[in-house]
Amino acid sequence: MKRSDAVRRVLADAALQGRRTWANATDLAWEAGVAVPTAYKSIRPLIDIGAVWQRPGGGFTVLDPERVVTVLAADRTFRDAVATTSATEAEALAGSLPAYAVGGTRAAVHHLGGVNTVADPGQGILYIPEGADVSSLTEGTDVIVFTADAKALKAWRAGYTSIAQTYADLFAQPGWQASEFRRALWRKLFDVDDWSRAEALSGD
Repeated sequence: MKRSDAVRRVLADAALQGRRTWANATDLAWEAGVAVPTAYKSIRPLIDIGAVWQRPGGGFTVLDPERVVTVLAADRTFRDAVATTSATEAEALAGSLPAYAVGGTRAAVHHLGGVNTVADPGQGILYIPEGADVSSLTEGTDVIVFTADAKALKAWRAGYTSIAQTYADLFAQPGWQASEFRRALWRKLFDVDDWSRAEALSGD
């Protein structure tokens, strides 16, 4: 996972949960596990397109979470996959690790309420810690395996990738199942006017 992706994912997930304002880039950098200059560089394009507002007195505010998620998704590729294996071997690998997170369509089901009313899940996604040994995995097509840094895996407490990461992965994943689940997530996140959603989250 690229460092810029980590910054934008943290920014997007926080905004979708109602936290849109940051006092400084240092806080964002710490949560994303990157250097402060990397955080600045990662949010600069979002400022340029008006998705994020840099406040004159310091700090910044997310104005348009949808565009932040879109930029994150548009930049996601699967070139960093470390393995593709069978469901049985992926499950065994996950069970041997101190932390892991399920992504893709199965994570989408989780974020959509836990009941699959969309489509057959299709190919799975599994995130494992950086440095985990995958040399014993045999080639398969059921599950794509990626690595994630310790901060990301800790933040994904429920055992599933965050909603912004899930959307980005589905955007990058080929196949009709991924497209159907991505559209379902979009409807959950953005079918309501953004400011109405922001007011609902703030309780105003």
